[in-house]
Amino acid sequence: MTNTASANFGWEVAGGKKAAKKTEPKTKDKKDVPKIDILPPIQTSSTIYDLIRESDDEEINNNKSVKSAKMDSPKKTTRKEPKESLNLVNTSMVSVQKKKPNPKQGPKNTDQELESALKDLKLDEFEKQLSQLESLFPNNNLVINENLIAFLNKKLEPIPEIDPNPCQEQFYPISMMEKSVLKFLNVQLTKLNKNDADKLFEFCLNNLFFDNQKIPSNHGHKIAFQLISKLNPNLSINLEKFNEKINANRHRHQRLLIALWALGQFGYYNLENGLKNWFDSMLAQLNTKGCANFIIFYLNNLLEHHKIAPKSKIHIKIDQYDKIYELVNDKNLNLSKEAAQKLKNSFDLLRNIFKQDVVRESSYFEALLHRLPAEKCPRQDDIMELLLDCLLKNRDSLLKWKQCYSKNLAQSVLLLEEVSTKHFKELKSLKYTRDTFKYFDEQTTHLMSKLNISNKDVHTKAHHFARSKSNKANSETDLLKKFNHLVKSINQTHYKKSSLGQMVFKTFFYSILAVSLFFYWDANYNKSIYTNSVQKQLRKYGLLDHTLKVINSVKQLIYSVQKTLSYYIPIWQRKFRETVIPLTERALKTSKEYGTLVWVKSEPYRDMIVQYTNEGVKYVEDNYPFVLKNLNSCGQLALDYIITVSNFVAYYLFSSIDYVGVNLMGLKRGELENVIFDGFRFILDKIADLLIQVANYINKL
Repeated sequence: MTNTASANFGWEVAGGKKAAKKTEPKTKDKKDVPKIDILPPIQTSSTIYDLIRESDDEEINNNKSVKSAKMDSPKKTTRKEPKESLNLVNTSMVSVQKKKPNPKQGPKNTDQELESALKDLKLDEFEKQLSQLESLFPNNNLVINENLIAFLNKKLEPIPEIDPNPCQEQFYPISMMEKSVLKFLNVQLTKLNKNDADKLFEFCLNNLFFDNQKIPSNHGHKIAFQLISKLNPNLSINLEKFNEKINANRHRHQRLLIALWALGQFGYYNLENGLKNWFDSMLAQLNTKGCANFIIFYLNNLLEHHKIAPKSKIHIKIDQYDKIYELVNDKNLNLSKEAAQKLKNSFDLLRNIFKQDVVRESSYFEALLHRLPAEKCPRQDDIMELLLDCLLKNRDSLLKWKQCYSKNLAQSVLLLEEVSTKHFKELKSLKYTRDTFKYFDEQTTHLMSKLNISNKDVHTKAHHFARSKSNKANSETDLLKKFNHLVKSINQTHYKKSSLGQMVFKTFFYSILAVSLFFYWDANYNKSIYTNSVQKQLRKYGLLDHTLKVINSVKQLIYSVQKTLSYYIPIWQRKFRETVIPLTERALKTSKEYGTLVWVKSEPYRDMIVQYTNEGVKYVEDNYPFVLKNLNSCGQLALDYIITVSNFVAYYLFSSIDYVGVNLMGLKRGELENVIFDGFRFILDKIADLLIQVANYINKL
């Protein structure tokens, strides 16, 4: 029975007879093939049902040929090629997008489509949407604006996404919008406070990264980003949260690029905010695919948009300068030639601005000194140049150096070597240089004495315990010795000690030498023009002896004063330094504080005075131009009258003296003048006697 059954089915059984050949089944007539009526599908999703309809037609048309092939070769097993699934649940939009495009359709210009769609927006639709939203969500501006942005994005969904391009217009696509719709959206977004504006920005960012393939583009969200940055330029985005969001979506390069573009919109209205966003957020995505060139171009466009020049006043932090310096010198950075050149130009501009900040504010000095590398490298040359500019152009940096040199001893040695060899003449001209190096000498000498004592104690008591720490201690000791040696050599070479007596003697000696050389030259080479003329005039009026007497008395007074001052000045100087200087500094500080307060409080009044003054001058210039011209003429005329009157007074004074002496007093011509000169002689004698008395009194002290 088994064999029979197996023979009927064409099977071969072990131990049995060979199976009989399988008889071919009778082919069915065409009339027996069932017919399928094809009905049009429900028009819910035309794309999906078109695919199903086409696949059904292919299956029906090929049904006959497939069945005939199976009957011709029943034993031969053929492998079926996989067909596309017709399951509606598993059918995705990706399979629809893989369909070949119609070859008759030409390439579309997406930019032109977007511009035409933005211009075709109708204000009536937005107003109708607004009225519905206000009825549903009264007094909830945030929800209303979120729905308006979603409505705008839905209007622009059919247009494919456009990647942000650094060569595009900075305010694209908002500049292409229909003006009435743009004004409408501006009015609605101005109703938001800063907190709601921040939430709206976060809403658009979340929709940007929302995993929904039915939203092919985000043009409406882009416009929302631009409006938020325009109306809230000082809005501080939570960069930590923003960075977490984009780091979680780094694989979505296009959406991440749009997010960076959205963050960069704030910089076009607030430069400080834009630089902060660039350094703290955008720069970290430089190695992300497709973002490097955009990030570099954005920085260059930002500086060009605000017309930043090397002398512009921008506050750049030292950490930001470190980041862009490392970026410029990164050899592994993959940039285009144009982007690399843009980066270099931006760095040069920011470095010049940072150098001005370093010179203007001495607070940078300690941070730069701490960053100075010990090994020779380009970074060392860069920081050394900044430190030298800070030292040579800001005297307060010397005071900062006094405070922080012990914490940065190795860096201070490098800086001191550079200063002493190349730039000491410029540094010597500053105010606090001598005191600073004197302070260095005193402090390092004191520390050296302490270190020598501690080292002796350590070696005598526990030499084996200190052996493990000898290298570090020796390095610090060597640095201290080297620094002390440099300071002492500078002080001995450039700041030799000189007493007050030496200074007075040098001054007196050089003065006498200059006067003697002048009179020697005057007597021998200049034919005694000045000497003889003065002596002749004094001898003519009989004042030569009296003048020489006054000169001798002045010399004696100078000698006595010099002797007294050499004794009392050091005492007065010490008392002045101990008592007067602290009180003066306190008074100056208080005066400065109150002066600053008064200056700040009086700013509105000063501005008002300047405004009214300018308005008055302009009013006079416009309505009475001849007044200014007459004032200038009157000033010149007054000056001419003064000169004329002075000459007139001098002439009539001498004439009156002659008239009074000759006509009224009966004296000869010139006798009254002699009387007047006798009065001058009497006055000079009294002055000489007074000076002699003062000199004698000082000598008694």
